[in-house]
Amino acid sequence: MDRPARRLMERGHGPRIDPMVAGLTDLGSIYGLGGIAVSLLLTGRRSASRDVAAAGVFAWIAAQGIKPLLHRHRPYETGGARRLVAPPAGSSWPSGHAAVAASTAAVLAPRLSPAGRVATVAGAALIGVSRLHVGVHHATDVVAGLGVGSLSASAWRLLHGRWAARASAR
Repeated sequence: MDRPARRLMERGHGPRIDPMVAGLTDLGSIYGLGGIAVSLLLTGRRSASRDVAAAGVFAWIAAQGIKPLLHRHRPYETGGARRLVAPPAGSSWPSGHAAVAASTAAVLAPRLSPAGRVATVAGAALIGVSRLHVGVHHATDVVAGLGVGSLSASAWRLLHGRWAARASAR
C-alpha cells in the first residue's frame, strides 16, 4: 500500500499544486484545529467548538503518545520522498494531522447537511493525502491516523455524554 501510494504522489508534484498542498496540510495541525474551533465559537457554535477542540486534542495526544512506541522513519528520511514542509518531530506512525482531521470531521459531520458531511469527510481525507504529498508520511501512517482520530472523537462523545448525564442528575 505504501509504495503504490508513494509512486502516485511523486507523479502529482508540480509548481502550482505543491504550495497549495503544503498549505492545506496545516489544517490538520493543532494550530489548524485551534483556528477551526475559534471560527466555530465566533459564529455562535459553542458546543461544536468545544467538541471539535476536545476531540482534536484527544486525537493529537493519542497520536503523539503512540509515536514513541513504534519509531518508523518518515519517507523523506529514507530517500523515498521529497519533503515540502518543515521536518516534523517524532515517528512517522501514526499521522497526527490525519488524526486531528478525522476527529474534527467525526464531530462535525453529524451536525451538518448531507452535502456538508461529504465535504467535511472529503476535507479530512484530503488532509491525509496531503501528508503523503508533502513527503512526511506513508499511506499506512495516514490510515492509522484516521483511525486514531475517529476513535478519539468517539471517546470524547462517550466521556462528554457521561459528564452531561452526571450534571443533569444533580
